[in-house]
Amino acid sequence: MRSRDTARMAVCVLWLLGTGCTALKEIPRSEYAAQPERKNVRVHTRDGLVYEFDHVRVEADTLVGFRREDVEGAFEEFVSLRMPLEDIDQFSSRGVDWYRTGLIGGGALAAVVVAGLSAVGRSNGDDPSSGGGKPGVP
Repeated sequence: MRSRDTARMAVCVLWLLGTGCTALKEIPRSEYAAQPERKNVRVHTRDGLVYEFDHVRVEADTLVGFRREDVEGAFEEFVSLRMPLEDIDQFSSRGVDWYRTGLIGGGALAAVVVAGLSAVGRSNGDDPSSGGGKPGVP
């Protein structure tokens, strides 16, 4: 039974880390072409439009974004959009947020330590609910 509880706790910790690890980070204009391709990108244009892409490429002075379309069938279809880099006001990419990951991971580790210490205390007979108080006192 104990290994089942440990497995549940591990799955819970992995789920929490997976949901808390990523955040949108703005990319400075000088680093747009630093990587040949970026995934999970949000672009704000100078006209006030917002585009979200599955992945993008920067080619010379143009950003080419690709987004998956929902269609029936065995093949995935992507729609592409080309826009000049001059029209981009803000360029953000989803990446790992190590601060948030550390907070969630540290909290999960603290919970595991507290649960382990309380289990050790119960196995040593220190549990006050077990009736193991002073002799002669109910």
